[in-house]
Amino acid sequence: MILAASAGATCTLDVQGTGGGSGAGAAPASPGEGGSGGEGGVDGLPNGMLYGWSASAPARPGIYELPLWLTLESPTSDKTVQIGESALVSGIAADVARARRTRDDGLWGLSLESARENRIPLSTPLQRPWRSFHDASLTEARGPDGEMSAGRVSDDDMGHAAAAYVPVDRSGGSTSTVSGWVGDVEGEEGDFAWIRAFTFDDAAQNDARTRVLAPARAWRRIDFTGVETERAGQIWVYPAAGDDARLSAASFAFLSLESARYPSSAIATSGSARRREADALYANNAEWLIWKGWVKALIEFAPNYASGEQLVDHDLLYIDSGSRVFLRASDGAVVMTVTGSRGSATLETESLAWEREQALQVEASSGPSGLSLRVTVDEGEDIEVDEPAVVGAIPVPESGHIHILGDPDGSQECADLRRVEFYEVH
Repeated sequence: MILAASAGATCTLDVQGTGGGSGAGAAPASPGEGGSGGEGGVDGLPNGMLYGWSASAPARPGIYELPLWLTLESPTSDKTVQIGESALVSGIAADVARARRTRDDGLWGLSLESARENRIPLSTPLQRPWRSFHDASLTEARGPDGEMSAGRVSDDDMGHAAAAYVPVDRSGGSTSTVSGWVGDVEGEEGDFAWIRAFTFDDAAQNDARTRVLAPARAWRRIDFTGVETERAGQIWVYPAAGDDARLSAASFAFLSLESARYPSSAIATSGSARRREADALYANNAEWLIWKGWVKALIEFAPNYASGEQLVDHDLLYIDSGSRVFLRASDGAVVMTVTGSRGSATLETESLAWEREQALQVEASSGPSGLSLRVTVDEGEDIEVDEPAVVGAIPVPESGHIHILGDPDGSQECADLRRVEFYEVH
């Protein structure tokens, strides 16, 4: 069987197992009672749904209250989350669910992130270890979180392009990502505020990804990725770059340098590098979700990474090491494996392609008629998948937890959970 869809259309991959068992159909989000900003419950659910939760606008900026059947372990305090094109929320406490969106008109999701470290010792350009170049002045300013979290860098010298920079520990040869918030950019047409990583080569940072054109009042988050060279580790911010030296200023906040191929949420630092531990989300009532070894689930999520930017396999649904659904890093395929007393089986799609923040929907089922796996990529490229080999019905172990977008050690990559549902299996 081969299914294909043209670019700009919805592409559906349908993989089924033994006995002609039907693939799980898409179902509406649960209308039951749920946490603030999301929906979920157990009473009156449609189409055989047992439990479900879907993301919506949060009641508190950047914060969700999850239903009792979902547990989040997020051990790091003072976290941030982006809530629109020009705003974020900072100072989020440990074990608090973060509601995220990157566009003002975009969809919300529960942010679940892998462990990351910000190697910039002070994420705001103010006092040392930040240093002034050509007499740039640095003053405190209001940031994209509404707090005094930004540093305003001013160029008061017409003869030279002033800047500020901070030394960072270099990781020669590694692929790394710089990100930061830039706002309130003053200047003439053709001027721009600029972030540069001295250790990257020029090809990685001489384009629009690293610049905000003047004048610009609103905050904007920019990021760029490159391979670190043997040059000195330094991050530079220019308030008024351009063809000629100008008198201008710009504000910078929440600057990060991460050893990764894409940025995660900003990690605020106050004098030394800082690590944010991985988030772990799980359904804590697996005895209700795995009935006699059968399970059926739907998960909709938006990876914060594009295809090809993964470093490791990303678990989508994890029962145990032998029974899970994951997004494979090597080729972008969705893989379902089931291991039980009757043996093991694997289903997989062919390679998928997607952009950052593009939603994927995965429906997976293990029942008496066999295994089924169905994947939908919105607005994807043409995709083909072959009919898999026939496999037998294999009950999965009845586990205490079903982890979502990660395993017991937490999320392996960064993504937003849009929806998760569990169904009866017949």
